Amino acid sequence: MSAVLNTRGLKAAACLAAAFSFAVPASVWAHDPGLSSLEVRLAPGRVLVTLSLADADARVVASQTTSDLQAFALDSIELLLDGRRLTGVIETTATERDSGTSVSMAYDRLPASRLTVRSAVPSHLTRGHRELLTIRDAGEHLMIERMLDARLNSADIEVGADSQPQIGSGQFFLLGITHILGGYDHLLFLAALLLGVRRLRSVITIVTSFTVAHSLTLSLATLGLVRIPAMVVEPLIAASIVFVGVENLYRGQVDSRGKLTFGFGLVHGFGFASALRELGIGTAGTTIAVPLGLFNAGVEVGQIAVAMLLWPVVHQINARPALRVRLAPVCSLAVVAAGAYWMIERTL
Repeated sequence: MSAVLNTRGLKAAACLAAAFSFAVPASVWAHDPGLSSLEVRLAPGRVLVTLSLADADARVVASQTTSDLQAFALDSIELLLDGRRLTGVIETTATERDSGTSVSMAYDRLPASRLTVRSAVPSHLTRGHRELLTIRDAGEHLMIERMLDARLNSADIEVGADSQPQIGSGQFFLLGITHILGGYDHLLFLAALLLGVRRLRSVITIVTSFTVAHSLTLSLATLGLVRIPAMVVEPLIAASIVFVGVENLYRGQVDSRGKLTFGFGLVHGFGFASALRELGIGTAGTTIAVPLGLFNAGVEVGQIAVAMLLWPVVHQINARPALRVRLAPVCSLAVVAAGAYWMIERTL
């Protein structure tokens, strides 16, 4: 019996160590796999296209390609009307501190009934990168909304007089899931919180507090009612990770983290909101409700799934005090180290 318990304890230790080490390697310092936006507007006689990249993605383009950002945009975006490829020209390039870099292009619009838009941007950037494609008519009415990636990199739409809108906002639910699963700082924060609890009820309290808090600030920030620059939010998220790691070292097991989680959840919500702002969500008037709600729901499903996967391992560790004494400090130190690295990196 003792051998069986030791084996289970070792397996649990291995699982928990793997969960924490997953969040620490140098390959995952990025906040997420990346989000960009591609806006297409059908103007009289022209098709206007704007490619927007976050600062991190613009730096990837600069480091991995021999061309400048304007040439990259022209080479990566392909427009076809009834199968005929259009030639684009650069109109403007703008760089803003909070919203990254955007390149605007113009294409001559030929008489046609079908428009095809292809983007090679995701395939040139970080694995898992996604790009929000929106196509609007001359009156700024949304005709189509799609999420592109390296595999599904194109969309078609009828542009004749009888064409109807083709909304694909349901993809925001999947985007929310992939965003939280790729947000290693958020996942490390959640895992560190769970490491210090002993009861399933406390896990429910933590997840609920985090959900309510970040949903509140996510909505306020995305709607533009409250806005905090990423240069402030991102170091604060890293600081919250350091705080929880240090608390685990000094307090050990904790069963009352609802208020702490709610407070830091408010900060993390602004981090989630930045992902939607990079896609232009929050500037589309009444169209914001559906993508915001679905994105938020996807984030919740993703983090609940992670919490449920981690809890059996944490519970097994807590059931064996000798194992916890050896393993918990090591994991907490790893949390502090990762959070401190992020805090320094994001501050500088």
